Amino acid sequence: MEKKREFKISKYRNNGARIFTGRDNGIKAREDFGLNRVEEEEGEIYIVIPTDTWGINPSFFGGLFEGSIKKLGDEFSEKYRFLYPNGSELEESLKRDIEDNISYVIRNISVEEGKG
Repeated sequence: MEKKREFKISKYRNNGARIFTGRDNGIKAREDFGLNRVEEEEGEIYIVIPTDTWGINPSFFGGLFEGSIKKLGDEFSEKYRFLYPNGSELEESLKRDIEDNISYVIRNISVEEGKG
Protein backbone atom coordinates (compact mmCIF):
# COMPACT_ATOMS: atom_id res chain seq x y z
CA MET A 1 0.00 0.00 0.00
CA GLU A 2 1.41 3.34 -1.04
CA LYS A 3 1.72 5.93 1.69
CA LYS A 4 0.46 9.43 1.02
CA ARG A 5 3.25 11.96 1.19
CA GLU A 6 1.71 15.27 2.17
CA PHE A 7 3.66 18.35 3.18
CA LYS A 8 2.10 21.49 4.66
CA ILE A 9 4.02 24.64 3.80
CA SER A 10 2.06 27.02 6.07
CA LYS A 11 4.86 27.49 8.62
CA TYR A 12 7.26 28.77 5.95
CA ARG A 13 5.63 32.17 5.57
CA ASN A 14 5.77 35.12 7.93
CA ASN A 15 3.01 35.52 10.54
CA GLY A 16 -0.03 37.11 8.96
CA ALA A 17 1.45 36.92 5.47
CA ARG A 18 -0.60 35.58 2.58
CA ILE A 19 2.33 35.23 0.23
CA PHE A 20 5.25 32.80 0.52
CA THR A 21 8.56 34.64 0.02
CA GLY A 22 12.29 34.16 0.40
CA ARG A 23 14.56 31.66 -1.24
CA ASP A 24 16.00 30.71 2.17
CA ASN A 25 12.49 29.82 3.42
CA GLY A 26 12.00 27.59 0.38
CA ILE A 27 15.36 25.89 0.91
CA LYS A 28 14.54 25.34 4.61
CA ALA A 29 11.20 23.74 3.69
CA ARG A 30 12.92 21.48 1.15
CA GLU A 31 15.43 20.33 3.76
CA ASP A 32 12.79 19.87 6.49
CA PHE A 33 10.60 17.79 4.17
CA GLY A 34 13.55 15.71 2.92
CA LEU A 35 12.39 16.11 -0.68
CA ASN A 36 15.62 14.75 -2.19
CA ARG A 37 14.93 11.44 -0.46
CA VAL A 38 11.14 11.48 -0.86
CA GLU A 39 11.37 12.06 -4.62
CA GLU A 40 13.15 8.75 -5.03
CA GLU A 41 10.03 6.92 -3.87
CA GLU A 42 7.16 5.98 -6.19
CA GLY A 43 3.98 8.03 -6.24
CA GLU A 44 2.85 11.59 -6.00
CA ILE A 45 3.90 14.21 -3.49
CA TYR A 46 1.19 16.52 -2.19
CA ILE A 47 2.00 20.10 -1.22
CA VAL A 48 -0.73 21.57 0.98
CA ILE A 49 -1.19 25.31 0.62
CA PRO A 50 -3.24 27.34 3.14
CA THR A 51 -6.59 28.52 1.76
CA ASP A 52 -5.81 32.17 2.53
CA THR A 53 -2.72 32.16 0.29
CA TRP A 54 -2.57 34.91 -2.33
CA GLY A 55 0.63 33.80 -4.02
CA ILE A 56 3.99 32.08 -3.96
CA ASN A 57 6.99 34.24 -4.81
CA PRO A 58 9.35 32.78 -7.42
CA SER A 59 12.27 32.96 -4.98
CA PHE A 60 10.47 30.79 -2.41
CA PHE A 61 9.27 28.39 -5.10
CA GLY A 62 12.77 28.14 -6.56
CA GLY A 63 14.32 27.43 -3.17
CA LEU A 64 11.78 24.69 -2.55
CA PHE A 65 11.58 23.10 -6.00
CA GLU A 66 14.58 24.04 -8.17
CA GLY A 67 16.35 20.77 -7.37
CA SER A 68 13.19 18.82 -8.15
CA ILE A 69 12.63 20.57 -11.48
CA LYS A 70 16.27 19.99 -12.46
CA LYS A 71 16.00 16.30 -11.59
CA LEU A 72 12.47 15.55 -12.80
CA GLY A 73 12.10 17.93 -15.76
CA ASP A 74 8.62 17.60 -17.30
CA GLU A 75 7.75 14.88 -14.79
CA PHE A 76 7.70 17.50 -12.01
CA SER A 77 4.06 18.37 -12.74
CA GLU A 78 3.12 14.70 -12.61
CA LYS A 79 5.00 14.00 -9.37
CA TYR A 80 3.90 17.09 -7.41
CA ARG A 81 0.28 17.97 -6.65
CA PHE A 82 -0.72 21.25 -5.06
CA LEU A 83 -3.95 21.45 -3.09
CA TYR A 84 -5.77 23.11 -0.20
CA PRO A 85 -5.97 21.48 3.26
CA ASN A 86 -9.46 20.11 2.53
CA GLY A 87 -8.10 18.34 -0.58
CA SER A 88 -9.75 20.67 -3.08
CA GLU A 89 -8.05 22.12 -6.15
CA LEU A 90 -6.37 25.50 -5.98
CA GLU A 91 -7.98 28.67 -7.31
CA GLU A 92 -7.11 29.37 -10.94
CA SER A 93 -4.98 32.41 -10.03
CA LEU A 94 -2.84 30.32 -7.66
CA LYS A 95 -2.51 27.52 -10.24
CA ARG A 96 -1.30 30.13 -12.76
CA ASP A 97 1.13 31.48 -10.18
CA ILE A 98 2.62 28.00 -9.74
CA GLU A 99 2.84 27.44 -13.50
CA ASP A 100 4.59 30.81 -13.88
CA ASN A 101 7.00 29.87 -11.09
CA ILE A 102 7.84 26.57 -12.80
CA SER A 103 8.59 28.49 -16.02
CA TYR A 104 10.70 30.99 -14.06
CA VAL A 105 12.79 28.21 -12.49
CA ILE A 106 13.25 26.49 -15.87
CA ARG A 107 14.40 29.78 -17.45
CA ASN A 108 16.91 30.32 -14.64
CA ILE A 109 18.22 26.77 -14.96
CA SER A 110 18.67 27.32 -18.71
CA VAL A 111 20.55 30.59 -18.11
CA GLU A 112 22.82 28.92 -15.53
CA GLU A 113 23.58 26.06 -17.92
CA GLY A 114 24.25 28.50 -20.74
CA LYS A 115 26.93 30.23 -18.64
CA GLY A 116 28.87 26.99 -18.21
